[in-house]
Amino acid sequence: MKELPAGEERTDVMETDYHDDYNPSNSRDDTAFWTKEGAPRLGVLQPSSPPRWRMWVLPSVCAVLLLALIISVSVSNMKTGRRVTSVEKTVANLTSAVQSLHTSLHLSQTAADETQKEIGRLEVSMATGQVKLESVLESVKTLDEVVNLRHKVDGLKCSIDRFLRNDSSVECCPLDWILFSSRCYLLSHDALGWNQARDWCVAHQSQLAVLKTRDEWRFLGQRAHPQYYWIGLTDERTGTWEWVDGTPYTMDRSHWLPNQPDNWVSPERGLTGTEDCAHLHTNGRLNDNHCTRLLRYVCQGHLAPVPST
Repeated sequence: MKELPAGEERTDVMETDYHDDYNPSNSRDDTAFWTKEGAPRLGVLQPSSPPRWRMWVLPSVCAVLLLALIISVSVSNMKTGRRVTSVEKTVANLTSAVQSLHTSLHLSQTAADETQKEIGRLEVSMATGQVKLESVLESVKTLDEVVNLRHKVDGLKCSIDRFLRNDSSVECCPLDWILFSSRCYLLSHDALGWNQARDWCVAHQSQLAVLKTRDEWRFLGQRAHPQYYWIGLTDERTGTWEWVDGTPYTMDRSHWLPNQPDNWVSPERGLTGTEDCAHLHTNGRLNDNHCTRLLRYVCQGHLAPVPST
């Protein structure tokens, strides 16, 4: 401790001594003076601490991944929800369609049952109608037999009257011929070709039937059933349909079967040529056929003394 000069009083206040340890000769670096105590010195390896930002990288990445996962799950849930909604709508539509189909099937079954019942009623009606029709046909046959019998009786009466009077000028039809509209008709029981039938009629002072009135068509049409009968209509001579007496025939499709005459060629049946002769079908309408076919025939004669067959 320094001694005080004379005249100065000594104080008890102690001053802190400050020692500057700076020694330029002992220092290798003049910056040591400004270095904080405890700070690492240059050239001495100290354990380094990681930067603070690295401490937040992993949590941040985890947070981002978690957020992405949450978003992905949310989107997936939304899509799944939409699909579920779509499936629910589809199921609802299918359920409605099934119910509608079930209703339709029920209605169809009901309609089928009603139809079956109606068919049953129709079958009963048809059976009843068939019985009635058969009865009518029997009546018609009986009537036809009566008419034919009447014609035969008329012919027999005419022949007896002519014999009793001894007058050959009395006009009537011979036996087995039918009187209609002042003409005599014979519906044969044998079958000939068209040309042979024509010749037979001529030999018996008649001709194959020539039909020029509606009544004549109706008369023979009703008696043709159930056979085929040649009549005096052909296109063999000129290629144009004409009557056997030479008068032209005016084509009337109502006289013919559908799609006739067709002039059909049928060599497989041994028939040569085309269909050039007409006959009455079973329903009384016309059909063309090969003239060589053997069919029954209808002769037509005038009221006059005709040799008995």
